[in-house]
Amino acid sequence: MELSKRLEEALNKQINLELGAAYTYKGMEQYFREEGLPQYAHFFEEHTKEEIEHAEDFRNFIEDVDGHVVYLPLEGVSTEYSSPKEAFEAALDHEKMISASIRDILEIAIEEKHYAAENFLRTYIDEQVEEENLFRSVLDAIKHAGEKGAAPFTLSQILKHED
Repeated sequence: MELSKRLEEALNKQINLELGAAYTYKGMEQYFREEGLPQYAHFFEEHTKEEIEHAEDFRNFIEDVDGHVVYLPLEGVSTEYSSPKEAFEAALDHEKMISASIRDILEIAIEEKHYAAENFLRTYIDEQVEEENLFRSVLDAIKHAGEKGAAPFTLSQILKHED
């Protein structure tokens, strides 16, 4: 199943967004390291790895349908936030942007009747529901616990439920 130029470009853009997410989360990891919050740092370290895996999945899919992979430049990311809450709000916003991009690509695949791309992308629609829910849950815990309070303990408990 050959990719149209439009679908191939959208999938390549998604590779860049996934790698950009990894880079963003690496910046957040660094912020939490410098703040002395190792649980939060570890959370973002793991999400960095996950986003790289997602980029690889998109690369593999493009290759599997004889497309051409293009790596685009990444922009710099912040390693400074005013609080853990601000970092998680930024992360949730980023996940929402990733979700919107995947939905847009799925619309192209549906329009072009590229069934293999549809199937592939639907797994990522489900993945993004889980990701947004996780980030929202952690953010809610931070809001309820307060900036310092029991948030690290709560994060640890939330992560145990996600494994």
